[in-house]
Amino acid sequence: MRVLIIGGTKFMGPHVIRRLITMGHTVTAFHRGQSELDPSLGAKELLGDRNDFSSLRQAVDTCNPDVILDMVLFTEQQAQALQMAARGIAKRVVAVSGIDVYQAYGRMHNAGIGPIEAGSITEGNPLLAVDMPLITSGPRMHPWPGAQRDMMAAELAIMGMSELPGTLLRLPLIYGVSDFLHRIHGDLRRMDDGRPAIIVQEDLADWRWSRGYVENMAEAIALAVDKDKAAGRIYNVADSTALSTVEWIKAIGKTAGWRGKVVTVPSDQLPEEMRTHIESDQHLVVDTKRIRSELGYSDVASINQALARTVAWERANPPDDAGAEFDYIIEDMLLEKFG
Repeated sequence: MRVLIIGGTKFMGPHVIRRLITMGHTVTAFHRGQSELDPSLGAKELLGDRNDFSSLRQAVDTCNPDVILDMVLFTEQQAQALQMAARGIAKRVVAVSGIDVYQAYGRMHNAGIGPIEAGSITEGNPLLAVDMPLITSGPRMHPWPGAQRDMMAAELAIMGMSELPGTLLRLPLIYGVSDFLHRIHGDLRRMDDGRPAIIVQEDLADWRWSRGYVENMAEAIALAVDKDKAAGRIYNVADSTALSTVEWIKAIGKTAGWRGKVVTVPSDQLPEEMRTHIESDQHLVVDTKRIRSELGYSDVASINQALARTVAWERANPPDDAGAEFDYIIEDMLLEKFG
């Protein structure tokens, strides 16, 4: 099968490409050329801007794909352009979205848009309203729902394509090998610096949210591309285990060989720069039964394997500012009082 990937050069993309080629598919990555694609992956390349319709249409014509995988879909206009470019050529499209389109995400940020949603979030849970007004002020100002509102409109456009069946994959926060955002760096750096304890805001200690190891997420995406029965379906994707904040830090510590402890501190005792303003009673754990039962998805890496690979990669590839001195003065003061 011929697969055209829009994006696919950073973080998740190479993992997805590798898996699709292993499955026997011919893969072409259409991207702007701002990141290099490892030639050893064996994928073809087409350079161009997906926001330029003529460039997008030329890429589709050149590749003549059976399936288009959109890794960088953000707006309704992009979805509509994709439909026009692929009409009569591709059989279906798979798009990557996020679990931040759910209403629970807005509630988590204390937007006050409804009661706390208990239990795991299924694909049928309430979504953010596309016409939700932007939050521009208030004690807990947050950039939601600007980007999320655009993504919701994009989702509706993808799933509303009559001539091009769509599949949506709603992914959580992703971590792992090649994470250019270095999501575990802060905790790992403290551990490698020999800190005796890591401070956690007290009301966040037991807060749970779904995460996804990059190779696990790549497996789910590849399955959605590979299996025609995914057409017209929406899938939550996440690792099978959703750890609390404290459990996550301890899991990283165990992998890293750290012997310190986690100390909780009341929010009102933390300086503003160390506080996280979310509604911790609203957990963000998604139910992934649908993709596991329908497409046969399962985690290809356990939490222990995932963290071992992530820690090893992070240590070998620290961020550019990793040499900057961490200021532990305030943390030491808090540990003296609460540790």
